[in-house]
Amino acid sequence: MTSLHRPTSFTSFIAPLEDIRVVVGIDFGTTFSGFAYANKLTSEIELHTGWPGKEREKTNTVLIYDNSCKEVLKWGYQALTYVPKKNKKSIKELGSPQNHHVIERFKLHLDDKLRADEKPCLPQNLNYKRAIIDYLKKMKEIIENTLDKRWPDLKLTQVLFILCVPAEWGPHTKAIMRGCAYEAELLNESIESHLEFTTEQAAALHCLSSIQEHGLKEGDTFLVVDCGGGTVDLTMRTIQMGNKLNEETERTGDLCGGTFVDQEFINFISRKVGFNALQKLRIYAYGELQKLVFTFCDQIKHHFTGDLDEYEITVLDLQVICPSLINYITGAEKTILENNEWEIELDFDTVKKMFDTTINKIIRLIDNQLYQLKKLSNMRKCKAMFLVGGFSSSNYLIKRVREQFKRRVPYIASPQQPVVAIVKGAVTYGLNINLVKSRVLKWTYGVEVKAKFDIRNDPLEFRTKDNMIWKFDILAVRGTNVCVNKKFCKEYKPLNSEQTMAEFRVFITTSYQPEYINENEMRLLGTLKITLSNWLSRGRNRPVEFGLTFGTMEIKATARNMLTNETCHTTFDLDINR
Repeated sequence: MTSLHRPTSFTSFIAPLEDIRVVVGIDFGTTFSGFAYANKLTSEIELHTGWPGKEREKTNTVLIYDNSCKEVLKWGYQALTYVPKKNKKSIKELGSPQNHHVIERFKLHLDDKLRADEKPCLPQNLNYKRAIIDYLKKMKEIIENTLDKRWPDLKLTQVLFILCVPAEWGPHTKAIMRGCAYEAELLNESIESHLEFTTEQAAALHCLSSIQEHGLKEGDTFLVVDCGGGTVDLTMRTIQMGNKLNEETERTGDLCGGTFVDQEFINFISRKVGFNALQKLRIYAYGELQKLVFTFCDQIKHHFTGDLDEYEITVLDLQVICPSLINYITGAEKTILENNEWEIELDFDTVKKMFDTTINKIIRLIDNQLYQLKKLSNMRKCKAMFLVGGFSSSNYLIKRVREQFKRRVPYIASPQQPVVAIVKGAVTYGLNINLVKSRVLKWTYGVEVKAKFDIRNDPLEFRTKDNMIWKFDILAVRGTNVCVNKKFCKEYKPLNSEQTMAEFRVFITTSYQPEYINENEMRLLGTLKITLSNWLSRGRNRPVEFGLTFGTMEIKATARNMLTNETCHTTFDLDINR
């Protein structure tokens, strides 16, 4: 019996979830990461703010390695201000790159939608999984110290971790993250079940705490737009009895978070100073590049409202902010900047364009969610929209969204502390997982079956040597609203009378009505085998019931020999993008 997640020996003691005392929610973000925690007895959620180098809600998702990438020199906020102990001479005198590697945005390597050239470059001797593991190890040290101060007798086996992941991630990425958590020693064989994944539903749960004061009640539908640094995730939820949540539409998301505004700013600076000059600044004086971005965020990005009357032209003095950059500027760019005394102006239209590319994508995502809801029922209306995540603190983003959707959504706002809504909601989810009543499948699930090749209807290129064809037999269709612990099953028979083992290969796809295993975007989720050695005299008449159960924490695959009642099962921790 095999599956895509890391093989585990179940001979050791498995710590039961009933022993959980503390829930820890971890938001491992593209640009910022953080965690919150709560004791199950009090359910009071506490946010960690004591990060190395700076007191804040989250710390930077950045690592600095030595030249061999074997040792992490600094991480988080301290990585951005790191100055190596050796080679304190000026960059100009050295004439060589820094003897360390700054690694950031490495989480994007998990996103299948990005092309290879769109993902951040990593040194040849560093794998992105290694970076994730090393970062989680650093977070684990902080988590352990924090929990030990609060509850000195607490054991790791008494902690449930809730890890937030983007809604658009494929199931296999959760398997990768589970493996990285294991390597980072957040988990071991005895507590492998003590890791749960959640997505933007965490923000929805956080919004529940303030939903009544906005006039929402049982039966009302609301939209959560999680605007993070890298990704934006959206989900439509309906409030059920007992404050449980039903998912109404298929979750959507895209890479259009707040850091893409920063990237537009960097592109603007690159056009002013020259691409090669900016690349040299990145290689030789990365800290100064970060200072340039910080200056943009502090003086412009965080205060921009989109109102021309409120905007004052901002001047960036390169001699003050990033003096090393001046050494690399050549040609016409150098002449122009020398005449301007190394100052660059950012007028209203320029800054507005930096925002609009990203915000327009977010608006299209929101419009699509409202359209999906309308397709389900013209009577169902979205009563409220909550914008959470770091980018949701942008006054211009809120203004644009309200202007666009005020006639379709009566109430549009951000909850208190929108930056930490996800991580606090993750803890809420862990404290009471049953709050999630149903969700909408993002994938179509099925098994591989062999059938006779039909020359009139089947593609010739899929025909096997024995004149058969492998087809996709659907168990559960993408877009289906599935209640927790809902089971989808079918009856199957062996291919031939001598067969002693049945192997069920479970596949997933984004297609709604797939027919063949060889179709594009088809992905193997896992495999389950069951013996058929008994009752060989009955030939092919030895039926097996195979099913998938979509539980709260996992998908359970079950195969039952209908003659002997022998049952085999396995679980896929990857689940359905909760």
